[in-house]
Amino acid sequence: MFEIKKSDLAGRIGILHSNHGKIETPAYVPVIHPVKQIIPTKKIKEIGFDLVITNAYITMKKFGQDAVKRGIHNIIDFDGAVMTDSGGYQVLEYGDVDVAPVDMAEFEKGIMTDFAIPLDKPTGYGLSKRRQNHMLTKL
Repeated sequence: MFEIKKSDLAGRIGILHSNHGKIETPAYVPVIHPVKQIIPTKKIKEIGFDLVITNAYITMKKFGQDAVKRGIHNIIDFDGAVMTDSGGYQVLEYGDVDVAPVDMAEFEKGIMTDFAIPLDKPTGYGLSKRRQNHMLTKL
């Protein structure tokens, strides 16, 4: 739930409520790697961040169904809110990911993320119409 505290034109100051606490908005949100964490998440929490973003696709590739048993909060050792991105960047970087959007949505639900970004499979720039259609219809 999003609670609006103040608004001006299109801007809003508010509180985003999650199962793992409240996030005052607007907010800076650190992005952390689910496996290679440079700054410990306890330190991130101490600094004052109540929300982090991590990658569900990398989590799935590294931990598989064990991630569903453990949950994303235990995997990254963070007791605040977690938003997971589902791997659209990996599509652009590596050409494709071996998971369908519906399967990624189920995985994100299973790892109990607070906020899930659905898997978008961008077609990239400069592709022929035929290639674009192929990429969009194979989802």
